[in-house]
Amino acid sequence: RCLQNLNQQLGCMMNGKLYPFGDIERTEFCYRCHCNRTWIRCCSLFLRPVRYDERECKAIFNKTSCGYDVVQKDDPSKVCSAFGHVG
Repeated sequence: RCLQNLNQQLGCMMNGKLYPFGDIERTEFCYRCHCNRTWIRCCSLFLRPVRYDERECKAIFNKTSCGYDVVQKDDPSKVCSAFGHVG
């Protein structure tokens, strides 16, 4: 998913944080961005899991790995299988 917003004079503002002009390898919310004087464009670094047992399992976003962990609802220490991912 890509986002576009107008920038500020010293850089680009996203989620209350000012980023410098140029390439932003990874934001705190797991986006890769490019910022210039007229816009900021960002694309997500993560894929959302699909085709897993949603009755028994849940997807939890992991900001450290920029991905989702699919775990059992009753016991989050146990991993569930996901059979696909979408961006």
